[in-house]
Amino acid sequence: MNISQLGSLVNLINTNPNEAKALIKLVSVDILKSLGDGKYSVLLDNKRLTAQSDKPLSEGAKYWSQLTQTKDSVPQLSQLLKQPSLLKNLQHTNLEYSLKDLKTILSSVKPENILKQNILEHLSTATTKEEFSNASTLLLSLQNQTMTIPLNYHGYFSVLQFKKRYNKKTKKSQIDFYAALELLGPISGIISLENGRVSIELNVAFDKTKQFLENDMKNLSYEVDISVINLIEPLYNANINSLLDLCI
Repeated sequence: MNISQLGSLVNLINTNPNEAKALIKLVSVDILKSLGDGKYSVLLDNKRLTAQSDKPLSEGAKYWSQLTQTKDSVPQLSQLLKQPSLLKNLQHTNLEYSLKDLKTILSSVKPENILKQNILEHLSTATTKEEFSNASTLLLSLQNQTMTIPLNYHGYFSVLQFKKRYNKKTKKSQIDFYAALELLGPISGIISLENGRVSIELNVAFDKTKQFLENDMKNLSYEVDISVINLIEPLYNANINSLLDLCI
């Protein structure tokens, strides 16, 4: 099992953004302030509005949410899922890759070396605390055997993570992955090789994401199994704020 086989995953998540947005109807919502009684001041598509939530939300955090609204009613947020801090922290990094860049990196002999060289170059030229923090986060992730890749996904910012490990139960190597995608929500899973065939197990957070991906994979040549689960966490999430405060 090698990293180059991640091309299978890249092809899977390289979906039509307009179709995904129309079917799944996920939005990214910034929680600005609690107004009491389950109402919040939120930022959606650069517009400030008041929305109702059926569960407590954290001020200053960002969530994936399905939003519904009828005429003359308060917008209703449902199935809210807090986005990982690394998605927000890395969003303004200048270390962003395109899908074409990603495929080139993953098809190389040692993709981790290419990523490390890019990170070190950005570290050496960082002029702000934010630039240094972003590059350091990516380097710390790589040092913990996890490739964290900021991605421009059809104009939407996303984060992908990959980690190769040995499965003691199956006695074979596999690749764990995590993706935070604005239009699909969080995805995690495993890529393995069984009898010469690539097998992919996916975990998604929303039923409509599962439905969309299942409809989108009809022409794929490899086996994909999709499950809906409540908790999907990044493979690695560095916290270097205290270190930066001491060093800068």
